[in-house]
Formats: sequence, structure tokens, C-alpha cells
Amino acid sequence: MRHNKKRNTAFLYECLIMELTKAIVRSDNTEKEKIINIVREYFNRNTILYEDLQLYKQLLETKITKREASRFLFEVRRDWETISRKKVFNAQTQLIKQINETLSSDVFRGFVEGYRDIATVGSFLQSSTLKAKQRIVSEDRMFRMISQETLETKDIKHVDNLTYNTFVKKFNETYEHTLRNEQRLLLTNFITSFSDNGLGLKTFMNEELGRLKSKMESLIETDNVSESYKTRGQKVLNKLEEFSKTPINEEMVKDVFYIQDLIAEFNKNED
Repeated sequence: MRHNKKRNTAFLYECLIMELTKAIVRSDNTEKEKIINIVREYFNRNTILYEDLQLYKQLLETKITKREASRFLFEVRRDWETISRKKVFNAQTQLIKQINETLSSDVFRGFVEGYRDIATVGSFLQSSTLKAKQRIVSEDRMFRMISQETLETKDIKHVDNLTYNTFVKKFNETYEHTLRNEQRLLLTNFITSFSDNGLGLKTFMNEELGRLKSKMESLIETDNVSESYKTRGQKVLNKLEEFSKTPINEEMVKDVFYIQDLIAEFNKNED
């Protein structure tokens, strides 16, 4: 089944998130501001696309038992149909036009993590326009996706050098690689912090700093960790401690973004 990704609200949103990530890593403030302004215009809480996006997120993020899955899908589809599809279509058209004119049509060609699941959700929600056989296939894929017991994770190879500055440099060169889940959450909370005066970002950051500190403390206390690792780990701990006492700003978000990947690399090497 062919899927029109430009008419998939979640795909449009994820494209913007990925472009923002690239702009932040490149320190391209002009591009970053353009993208943030677009996100604020089309995905603030008062927009039709924000409302539509929440239904995509429900299907993408929910994992439930097979017994509950059918009813859940029915309710989400019913909610989706109550939203004016004409207004959504018009808003998508305006957004696509603005991306093409303000950024580039290449935005839609970039790698989007989890695109297969995003396309599955889009096909399911729009399945009323499909023929009977295609509709059954789409609904079956959606049912299996939300009722699976465990999530499949993709093993992505990242840079080998664990020295912090070298890692940052290498990451700048390979920003297209798939983001970790915690990095996506961090960037999403950062981008949408305008909608709730930063409350969501503060809440997430408090929890994430605690998680990162706990992970790093456990890693450097392991008996088989080299002194070099312990020294680097202590530097990270000191930085995380400083973050917990200072207001959240863009530089902090960028540093936490790198530390998330750094700690994941420590974990992988110790495993």
C-alpha cells in the first residue's frame, strides 16, 4: 500500500524535529529559529494539527493487551473522524508550503526514525478510503503493532571514542543517525516548552538529570572500569550536578543531549 507521507501529521512533525536537531548540532541559529517558529505556528495547543498529532501519538506510544486493542483502535478512529479532516488537510497544505519556501523540500527526504510505524498509523487512520482488502491489512498491522508485548529496538552503532570533546565532534559529523528515545524526548520537550511556560521541560529535565547521575555513578563504581573511564565519568557527574542548580537554557539542553549518548556508550562498552 502506498502511503502519502506528506498527509501524515506525525511525519511532518518528526521531519521538523529532525531538522531542528541538525540546526542545533550545527549551531545554525538562523535555521533553528525558523524551525521553532514553524513548530510554534502549526503545533501549538490551539491548532488543528496539534489535536491531530495527539491521536497519532496515542497509537505510536500505546502498548496494550490484545483484549483491549480492538476497543482502543475503535475509540481512536472515532476521535480521529470527529476532527475536521478538511481543516487538517488545509493546515497540512499550508505547512508543506511553508516548509518548502522557508526551509527546503529536502526536509521531506530526510531519515525519520520509526517511519514504518508512523506510516502504519497513518494508513490505519486513513483506511476508510482504502479498498476492503487493503483496509483489513492496514487494521491488522495496526492491531499487531499496539498489542505486541515487547518493543523491538534497533542496534545503532555510534562513535567509538568516549572522550567527551571527540564524541561531540564525531556526533556533529554523523547527526543523521537515529536518535535515542531519551534524546527525542529531550528535544520534543525543549521545542514545545513555549506551550506550558517550560513546565514539561523542567519536569522532564529533573527526572532525566537524576537518571543520568544514577547511571553514571553505577558505571564508575563498577570494578572492571578503567581509571580513564572513571575520570571521564566524574567529569560528567560534576557537570550534571551543576545543571541541577542552574536555570535550563539551550546550552544545557545541548550538553545533556550529548551526555545521554555518552552514557549509553559507556553502558555498551561495559556490557
